[in-house]
Amino acid sequence: MVYKASLPAANAWHRGLVFILLNSLIWWVAFSVSRHYLDGADMVENYAWGINWQWGSNKHPPMFGWVAAAWFTVFPTVDWAYYLLNELNLGAAFVLLALAMRRVLSSPQVFVALALTALATCFGADSGYKYNADTGQLPFVAGFLWAALAGVQEKRSRYYLLAGVFAGAAVLTKYYALVLLLAVGLGIWISLRPPFRDMVKGGLLAGFVGLALVSPHLFWAAQHDWPTLHYMHAAHWVQAPQGGAHALSDALQRVFLFGAVALATWRLAFIRLPGSVPPQSESRTPRLGLGIFMLSLVLTLLVSRMENLELNAPWFIPAFLFLGWALVDLTPPTINWRIYQRRMQGTMLVWWGLVLTGAVVYEARYRDYPAPPAYALPQKVAEDVTRLYHRTYHQPLRYAAGSFPYPYVMSFYSPDHPRGLAGLDLSGSLWIDRQALMRDSKVVICGTEQFDRRDVLSCEQEARRVFGIPASTVVLNYPVYDPKHQRSGIQHFTVLVYAPYNPDERMT
Repeated sequence: MVYKASLPAANAWHRGLVFILLNSLIWWVAFSVSRHYLDGADMVENYAWGINWQWGSNKHPPMFGWVAAAWFTVFPTVDWAYYLLNELNLGAAFVLLALAMRRVLSSPQVFVALALTALATCFGADSGYKYNADTGQLPFVAGFLWAALAGVQEKRSRYYLLAGVFAGAAVLTKYYALVLLLAVGLGIWISLRPPFRDMVKGGLLAGFVGLALVSPHLFWAAQHDWPTLHYMHAAHWVQAPQGGAHALSDALQRVFLFGAVALATWRLAFIRLPGSVPPQSESRTPRLGLGIFMLSLVLTLLVSRMENLELNAPWFIPAFLFLGWALVDLTPPTINWRIYQRRMQGTMLVWWGLVLTGAVVYEARYRDYPAPPAYALPQKVAEDVTRLYHRTYHQPLRYAAGSFPYPYVMSFYSPDHPRGLAGLDLSGSLWIDRQALMRDSKVVICGTEQFDRRDVLSCEQEARRVFGIPASTVVLNYPVYDPKHQRSGIQHFTVLVYAPYNPDERMT
């Protein structure tokens, strides 16, 4: 018989939703106040891929790029709007996770699990600002868990159909989602022991729907010689045994840091907590969250080993969506959960206060810098290059190439939103029309985000080889400050400007 807990009261469910909303709102405010730049690569390239609305890129499946592009058809392309997208994405994942947890846990347990999950640093202080393939899959994985669990408990085909939709969307975000989907499926089977026949029928139905959704991307990838798989092996292939061992050690250390705050809080919160005698049904609560969490970690290790890939710590981010649930499963069953919930409410209020205080302090320190850090220049560079092109040719800029990630920076921050190339790699820029690129308006930006480094000669030489002699070359100089070593300098960017095919065409 499949275990199913009684659903919590409406007011308890509303308390969980308010917690999720507050957590997203507070982190959004903190990031909007304290960060003065987006991630140098991931977030701007998401947008640059998405605005082309094709079925893939040179690195990833298309879903999270589409989400970013759709979001910015409504919101302006500014940093705070991107942080808002990510917090809503995490909030949606938490809501779907709570829907799944409330099917097997009591109301106080669901709240505690949500709070502990929110304390994982990969959803906050470490990389909680960043919307990319790793975080973009979270709502779909959580949705798959909820729908699959509901299908097992309710024995209704519509839930398996919905599970297939979530599964397809997850895989369209990142192939790694297959590992998480397998962990969820195995976790449900091992923990709840549903009838094998029902599990197979539901799995086949969900798999058929998911495959139907993913098939256009697979067709596109086959047409383009599987660029995403080539990128995966080129970027993460283990070159030497010692390199793989070092990557494993670094990844495991990062995994511990992801969960350190949550682990410490979990252990300290039930010290000297009054006990209670739980109902019989509660004592038989299956350890589903613990099973999924451990399976996600183990399967990630196994798959990376089988594919001979160096472990990348962000691959573990989705597994930590189940950390709080796993810790609740490990909590002694005799504690008083309602008192534990009240303790966690107080803990989260203190945590949020520290987050907001830290953001204000960091902002005050940033204002004292004599100049912006080099890594905070991308928006300024993009706006200056666009103004330069408008003054020169009085028409919009269509394409941008050059040192990574500045072509993608131009796509996001420039008001013209030009198509950004993958550096100067035409063969890897699958979304670019080569003939249109050669005859239309474009610039090449050569420079780095590292303090006081120019290193642009090879970029300039490659640009001349690919595009020919530019109409003009402009050097942009910016005063910068290195807060780590407390020194000032000048950051140089070389901009190669190419005249458009029809210089008489005016801006519309």
